Amino acid sequence: MDIELDANIRMALLISTAVLVVFELLNMTGMFGGGDNKLFLIDLLGIGSGDALRPDTGFSTQDLIGFILAGIMGAIWFLSKEDDLDWEALLADDEE
Repeated sequence: MDIELDANIRMALLISTAVLVVFELLNMTGMFGGGDNKLFLIDLLGIGSGDALRPDTGFSTQDLIGFILAGIMGAIWFLSKEDDLDWEALLADDEE
């Protein structure tokens, strides 16, 4: 399966994946809530019913969804790589 994406979209996909993974890892340890609290994005946006910062560090449903989403975005980035370059044409001597 080969997905064709523009180079700018691929770069945005890679950066978004990295930011999401770093956010999830830092948020699991409570770094955004002062060490004791965890930031819940659904509640921060007003969709959920709980407080945005709760004393619930560790692995939660939000983390599971975040890592699955990062995995999907990473897979799309990997599958959208360009075809192999023609190294013989790139490195050929022009001694003609």
